[in-house]
Amino acid sequence: MKTLFYRLQKFFGVDLAYVARGGFWLGVDQAAAIIISLALTVSFANLLSQQIYGTYRYILSIFGILTIFTLPNMDIAVVAAVSKKLEGSLFRALKERIRWGFVGAAASLLLSGYYFFNQDQTLGAAFLIVAAFLPFTDAFNLYGAVLKGKKLFKLKSQYSVIIRAVSALALVATLLLTSNPLLILLAFFVPYVFLRVGFFLLTIRKIPLNDSEDPQTIAYGKHLSVIQFLGALVNYLDNMLIFHYLGAAPLAVYTIAMAPITKVQQAFSVIPELAMPKFSARPLSETKAFLIKKILKALIFTAAGVGAYFLIAPPVFNLFFPKYFESVFYSQLLSLLLLALPFSLIYTMFQSQALKSHLYRYNIAIRVFQLVLVIILVPLYGIVGAVFVRIIFQVFSVAVLLVLFRSVK
Repeated sequence: MKTLFYRLQKFFGVDLAYVARGGFWLGVDQAAAIIISLALTVSFANLLSQQIYGTYRYILSIFGILTIFTLPNMDIAVVAAVSKKLEGSLFRALKERIRWGFVGAAASLLLSGYYFFNQDQTLGAAFLIVAAFLPFTDAFNLYGAVLKGKKLFKLKSQYSVIIRAVSALALVATLLLTSNPLLILLAFFVPYVFLRVGFFLLTIRKIPLNDSEDPQTIAYGKHLSVIQFLGALVNYLDNMLIFHYLGAAPLAVYTIAMAPITKVQQAFSVIPELAMPKFSARPLSETKAFLIKKILKALIFTAAGVGAYFLIAPPVFNLFFPKYFESVFYSQLLSLLLLALPFSLIYTMFQSQALKSHLYRYNIAIRVFQLVLVIILVPLYGIVGAVFVRIIFQVFSVAVLLVLFRSVK
């Protein structure tokens, strides 16, 4: 066993002991997240009509866009600060996230007023609920940035699993009792907000934090979040256009097709999470020297996984999503997106070294390209157009990453 361990370590060129220590608990967290999320997806798909599920997903898509006002990438800046023992940045980051979250809440109120004016009581009330919870839903999730920065992956995993499990139970219980999208929305928000606040308070109580601040943390977190704005808009724009042009039921079909792919992407995010503290502590030249070789080796395994998914998707959908068998073909095509996952480590390197110009150039280039594709292809070709937008966009984004990677000095 030790021989195999050392051979794998030599092949990938990584510290597998570090991956085993931190990656095990991050893996537990992601495995729990994937299992719980898939169970919820199965519950939604089988307990709700396509119309109601599509409406619920539309509301969450708008919510996803509005969360950009809560400075979601402030977490990355806080991880970097805590890794450097500049922990006093946490509380300033929390205040900024809540303060800007109220801007998002105001936008949700305007949207609510629009739907009430157009006699859509359900969506009008839904965006009132979104406005009430938006400033707080993600802000207190900064406890996770502290734990990651201190490499307390076990504790972060335990807290995350509890939040996900309790929230999932609340949602399933609600689904069994009602199909009212407003009550389902409340069941989504309430556990997340209160549990995250609780674990934030527990974290700062259990873990001594110094008062040292990195004066760049807040500015950097804002930069990262501004960079993400266009991405958040475009990533949810396909959902909005499908809902607008085709209706709620086709959006449900597209959502189910994306679900397994999203879960695999979520699982892979363990690797960038582990890499971030390592990349932050290393010189840029050292990280650049070994990164591409590791990416190409990881690509071999990713390609094998995509091939396997093509084979197992039909029976899996037939078993778990019998009302959504039309999603199978779309999901098989979307699995090609997974081939781009290893290249995301280049983006992690840009983030860890605060290469702002590279981050801006990358995000502006790919998001403008994606925006044009979405606006043209989704209205013309519906779900098929949305699928091909994602595939073409992913190819383009990898190409841009590689060009920018070569320019790093």
